[in-house]
Amino acid sequence: MLRINLIQGFLYPTTGFKRLLAAWLVLPVSLAVLVPPILLGLGLKASTSVNGLGLTLTILAVCVAVGSLPFTVLAGYLLRCRKQVILGNRALPSWSGSLLKDGGGMDALGIWFATPALLLLACAFTSLVGPISNFSSHHTWGAFFLALLGSGAGILCLGAALLYWLFVLLVSPMATLRLALGATPLQAVSLKGILKDIQKGFGDYLLCCLVVWGVSVLFQMAQAAFWPLVLVTFPAQVYLQLVWANLLGQYALVYLPERL
Repeated sequence: MLRINLIQGFLYPTTGFKRLLAAWLVLPVSLAVLVPPILLGLGLKASTSVNGLGLTLTILAVCVAVGSLPFTVLAGYLLRCRKQVILGNRALPSWSGSLLKDGGGMDALGIWFATPALLLLACAFTSLVGPISNFSSHHTWGAFFLALLGSGAGILCLGAALLYWLFVLLVSPMATLRLALGATPLQAVSLKGILKDIQKGFGDYLLCCLVVWGVSVLFQMAQAAFWPLVLVTFPAQVYLQLVWANLLGQYALVYLPERL
């Protein structure tokens, strides 16, 4: 245990300010690229007679697809950071090259882990349809929670979703490291392989999880106490993701040398 250099991890995002700034610009870029499809959609609605749900859903799908591309590139960059740390590079890598492909692999992991949680949440809210109808038209948050308390299935599904989310927080970083080590997305999410890799350095892995989670929680508490911090929420999360990239790369160097 204590074979991971936490200080190096937290200093890692500062090793290339321009490259860090590029990561922070992903959210503004995503918002900017949404403008053309939104304007096009508004133009279509105004100039055609097709104004139904189908057109609205199509416009929404286009906006999601276009707006998510910068985040896919960011995901690919975070995977590249893991790979570069594994190779011994302690500085942020460049943004050149095909990041969309690597980002697609990271997106696949995200979809894989998110789907069960979304299904559990859908089941929970579906189970509330009957109870909440008893509150007539008073569909307030209070009515929602009263309906939830009256639905055993809803509570069970929400509890399962919470436990699953905590489990994903623990295993998903290792899945991304397995992807960086050359596994396919399907191989990366192998639960047996993930637990085996975590077991090799469980103490350090858990310590890294607790430290990164702790910093994130502290920032959220500070944000609640001083609301203007909401403006730097995205940069703060990107910073922590870069810290994670370095810590996971160090983990591979120390505990998984045979996979390099």
